[in-house]
Amino acid sequence: MRLTFVLLLGLLGCLLFAQQGRGDTSTTTEATTASSSDSTTTTDASSSSDDATTTTTEATTTTTTTSSSSSSSSKAAARRRRAAARRRRLARQRRRRQQRQRQRRRRQEQRRRQQQRRRRNNRRG
Repeated sequence: MRLTFVLLLGLLGCLLFAQQGRGDTSTTTEATTASSSDSTTTTDASSSSDDATTTTTEATTTTTTTSSSSSSSSKAAARRRRAAARRRRLARQRRRRQQRQRQRRRRQEQRRRQQQRRRRNNRRG
């Protein structure tokens, strides 16, 4: 019964970890490995039939899974923030480039009009 509970707890921890760290397969593998080794430790504690040891081991398993998932979620959040900052920077650069192009075209257009006016005026005068 205890073994089933611990394995179920480990599985739920792995699923939570995988859901939070989407796309980071190497980290997910590490979490699975850590959970399975914790399950083994819990099994050994259960076979010794010491309730205090089993409770301590289960608490350790929960803490380990939580710290792993929180570190991966903070890494994922940092990655998302960097990606968003990069998109903003690229968009800002694109807007500035487009604005410079518009200004350049406007100036060229004004010069062309002035030259046409001068030519017309020179022909008349």
